[in-house]
Amino acid sequence: MAHRTRKKLTKKEIERDPVGEKLEIAVLFLQTHYKEVIGGLAAILIIVLVLQYMGGKKTSASEEAMAGFITSSQIYDQAMTAAASNQAQQAFQALDAAYAMSMQTWSNNPQDDWARKSAVLAAKIDIIRGNYETAINTLSSVLATNPDISIKVPALLHMGLVLENRGSEQDLANAASSYQELLNILEDNPAVEAEALFGLSRTYFAQRNFTESEVALNRALEFSADTTAFEAFQIARLVEAGNQ
Repeated sequence: MAHRTRKKLTKKEIERDPVGEKLEIAVLFLQTHYKEVIGGLAAILIIVLVLQYMGGKKTSASEEAMAGFITSSQIYDQAMTAAASNQAQQAFQALDAAYAMSMQTWSNNPQDDWARKSAVLAAKIDIIRGNYETAINTLSSVLATNPDISIKVPALLHMGLVLENRGSEQDLANAASSYQELLNILEDNPAVEAEALFGLSRTYFAQRNFTESEVALNRALEFSADTTAFEAFQIARLVEAGNQ
């Protein structure tokens, strides 16, 4: 089969930029017909959005819950930053906004994991505010849904904390049960184990079970070598109780 001889390009043809020429033509077209083009793009965009809505209708509730949790968490972080900077009014306003969004997300879709995480965040804010009854009710509702362990762990931790803070004899017993259950389900999470053990130490101390309190504290310190202000205070309390 004979080979075809390629036509030799002229200098003018070599200097041409066909891509650039097409781009120039496109720019001229857009400049001349920009209204029609924008109108067409807007129509296409609307069609795409409608199709996405129709196709993603089944997951929109979960995505909405996820967005609600992420947003409320960010607002909560802003509240903590404001509080650390002694900006009390801004902190309270941010807490109000984070709480409202968390509770709205929870009430809209209580079977969704993101919504359950929002409920735990709302309970955390209630604990900060001293609204213990509301926090306990919210956490009880979350735990009653038999949530995933990623939700159960913070729910139990905050349940122990709020019961401990409310502080009746039965509350302290229930707080200890929450911390114990948390320790039973934890795996390879030393930070949370330490928190649960510190909670047990505080609870046992409030029950005047000083020996158990010291055991729990020592176990906690095995996970958390750094002694914070509370742990130093707890050690001092136990020493004083032992000297009485």
